[in-house]
Amino acid sequence: MTTQNTTDRSLISPKEAERQTAELSAMQRMLSTSQGCFSLSIAICNSPALRDYLIGQLQSSFHNLKVISIPPAIVDVYGFVTADISESPGDGLFITNLEVSVHSEEKHQHTLRSLNASRELWEKRYNCPIVFWLPEYTVTLLALHARDFWRYRSHSFEFVSEQAGAIAGMQDRFSGDISSAANLSAEQKRFRIAELEQRITEAGDNPSPTMNIHIAIWLNELAYLYRAIGELERAEEMLRRALEIDEKLGRLEGMAADYGNLGLIYRTRGDLDRAEEMHLHSLEIEEKLGRLDGMGAQYGNLGVIYQMRGNLNQAEEMQRRALEIHEKLGSQEGMATGYGNLGAIYITRGDLDRAEEMLRRTLEIDEKLGRQAGMAASYSNLGLIYSKRGDLDRAEEMQRRALEIAEKLGHLVGMANAYGNLGLIYRGRGDLDQAERMLRKALEINEKLGRLEGMANQYANLGLIYKQRRDFNHARKTWEKALDLYAKIGIPHMVEKMNNWLETLLPPD
Repeated sequence: MTTQNTTDRSLISPKEAERQTAELSAMQRMLSTSQGCFSLSIAICNSPALRDYLIGQLQSSFHNLKVISIPPAIVDVYGFVTADISESPGDGLFITNLEVSVHSEEKHQHTLRSLNASRELWEKRYNCPIVFWLPEYTVTLLALHARDFWRYRSHSFEFVSEQAGAIAGMQDRFSGDISSAANLSAEQKRFRIAELEQRITEAGDNPSPTMNIHIAIWLNELAYLYRAIGELERAEEMLRRALEIDEKLGRLEGMAADYGNLGLIYRTRGDLDRAEEMHLHSLEIEEKLGRLDGMGAQYGNLGVIYQMRGNLNQAEEMQRRALEIHEKLGSQEGMATGYGNLGAIYITRGDLDRAEEMLRRTLEIDEKLGRQAGMAASYSNLGLIYSKRGDLDRAEEMQRRALEIAEKLGHLVGMANAYGNLGLIYRGRGDLDQAERMLRKALEINEKLGRLEGMANQYANLGLIYKQRRDFNHARKTWEKALDLYAKIGIPHMVEKMNNWLETLLPPD
């Protein structure tokens, strides 16, 4: 994805995201060590979306963890909870949304005073960890109006970033640094999203032009993070807001980034015409500004689109233009991307030795820079080369490496690609059942993303399995789905291939 700025690469991820990941690990340890014992904890989190995500992550490890949401106007919190959950859940009890019954302007704070009076009752009733999830302002009121209850707590966990404020965010050197954001784990990406969204909220409805520049940068980083975890609609929403700001400010550099990043979203969805339009818009602005790095990025993006359409000569021309610029600038990241894109073209052409040479160059740079997403892509493409050479064991090793990294990063496209490639490996070994399982995992992710090319590829591959089983009706149905998708995207060579494959099938029953 196009970046707004580059920053210090020696620090791979925002420290606040790392700190909050450590807080989550501490909470996991607390839940593990407190089984069968009462404890009272406070978890501070200002973002309901982040809170719910974290609770979901914890419930995946602690299956008997109960969550109860406090509705508005409840005064007796203890009474409400015990009426709903009378006995101790084995792994713990999480209580959320207390803040809807607590208002800072209320003089007597009846809910908090009632909670204070019930402090000893919780321990008598429950022999498990109890965690209240609260935003910062409610925690402040709790400490003031329920002092005895507050002193009863044994643990505090804070999922709030000191950089979440708008003013503090203006000094954040990671803002817009996509290389750092790309290396965040899936959990860290969620923390970073909450931090950036809180900054934008705090900036208010009528920020100054200077603040608006920062907001546009934050929105672009948010768009990348949402795209990485597969939430394309949210990503597009962020970029549309950024584009509106940049157009209002006449900020050409920002507009170029916005258009380029919108192109990546449309490409993921399979809307190649619209993606090309966005990249050409971006390229036009970059050329006007004379920004070589931006021009190189858009040549590379256009090259990927031409490759998807099967125009390999045009694709290679674009990638060579991009690589020439990146080599001239000494941009290691750009060179890694360029070599990788050329390697993918050579794989399609069947020039496997040349493809491997390009991918080895890419992998060397990505390992040096610690670019995990790039490493995963290289492993996956190297796996394709080994598959084509018949070295299925080595091919599987590469795809497993790619999958491990993609899962850690929460990178859904990478996961889908790895599962799909593993499916082809199992098919090559004759293990059709395992092959189908892998391909269906890939299909499920691609459907979640709305990634038409990925869906088409998996339908095509599933059809091969059905044909091999002599289940010609299912083969025909899946290939027809693939054909429709390839036609919709505009990939004529795959439309032709699907039609040829369909002709090989026996007539329908």
